[in-house]
Amino acid sequence: MTKRLWLAAGLALLAGISASIYFNAEPEKEHRQVKTLDQIQLPDLNGKQQSVSQWQGKVLLINFWATWCPPCREEIPVFLSLRNKFSSAGFEVVGVSIDYVNKVKQYRDSMQINYPLLDGEEKGMAIMLALGSPSGGLPFSVLYDRNGNAVHSKSGPYEQQELQSLIEKYL
Repeated sequence: MTKRLWLAAGLALLAGISASIYFNAEPEKEHRQVKTLDQIQLPDLNGKQQSVSQWQGKVLLINFWATWCPPCREEIPVFLSLRNKFSSAGFEVVGVSIDYVNKVKQYRDSMQINYPLLDGEEKGMAIMLALGSPSGGLPFSVLYDRNGNAVHSKSGPYEQQELQSLIEKYL
């Protein structure tokens, strides 16, 4: 019985080490590849590939989130409010969901999210880490100026006044 327990523990440890090596290697590979906005390409919720560079020329907030993340859900009304206020001046929000597309579509509809949403279920986490997320925690956001330069990033939810001040600075 003791030998079986040790064998099971050893196999679990090996599986954990293997998973750690695999998952930790991928973000480094992506990190070397993501240098500019045009290199970030993800499918939208209908499966059509989208390049984030299509929003270059605007002050752009890329937000990594999930429907199961309470702080992510808390900041969505902030994004909706500020997008409505500043879209005509050249501000855009792009949400990258780290979640199942069907759940994201349901949540989008229930919250009436009117900004572009991309499906990051496969590559989103690696891109998020490549863009500077210190831990891979959600939410994580990166603000870009009109020239496509990252000017601010944040782990955790934005407060309305905090984000509004940043947007106004770069509009």
